[in-house]
Amino acid sequence: MSAGFLKRAFSSLIDVILVFTVVYATFALVGKSMIQNRIADFDEMYGVYLELTDTYNLDYENITEEYNAQKVVAGEDADLLALLATEYEARVQNINDQNVIDLQPYDRFLSVYFFDIIAYHIIGFLLIMAIYTVVLKGKTVGRMIMQLKLEGSVNYASVFFHDVIMKYFFVLVAFFYSPYLALLMMMVFLAIDIIMMSFRKDKATLRDTLLRISVVKSNYWK
Repeated sequence: MSAGFLKRAFSSLIDVILVFTVVYATFALVGKSMIQNRIADFDEMYGVYLELTDTYNLDYENITEEYNAQKVVAGEDADLLALLATEYEARVQNINDQNVIDLQPYDRFLSVYFFDIIAYHIIGFLLIMAIYTVVLKGKTVGRMIMQLKLEGSVNYASVFFHDVIMKYFFVLVAFFYSPYLALLMMMVFLAIDIIMMSFRKDKATLRDTLLRISVVKSNYWK
């Protein structure tokens, strides 16, 4: 019997959490230091960046606390409250402008650093997901827990395209360009899956149809 959308969705969620946990663990153990070592004078530059950020946050907190204390003293004096608000906004704008100037020399450094972190997680996720699903030929932990299995034209190549390329690859590549584009693509793909599964008796998605694979219910525990 073909599996419904919710069972397949929870199965995928379990596998995503599992794989992402492994990726994050490798990042914490080796990936982070590897990325930092690629950037010249990382420790010094990141230390200065953190100092500038801490200084900005402290200035903002002090200004806000002073403004709140002044409002209490002003009571219900509307004119004085309006003046205090104007002065507060001006002071906040000043420290914001100064913060932009202070951090400008570090923009490129930060861009490279955070881009490398994103790239590590995306590439790592795709690589581990590919190994995980292909080696098991689609019999993943998520499918076992949700009691699902793949049937039909199931082989290493079809599982790779079904469980990695057509499921995650294009969305994650789009994330490099824009998180909003990736979110849009994910919503479109989900909508297509839901529509097809709602109107087809075999509850097949587009990737199921193209690769001649069915996701069916199966009791692994018997």
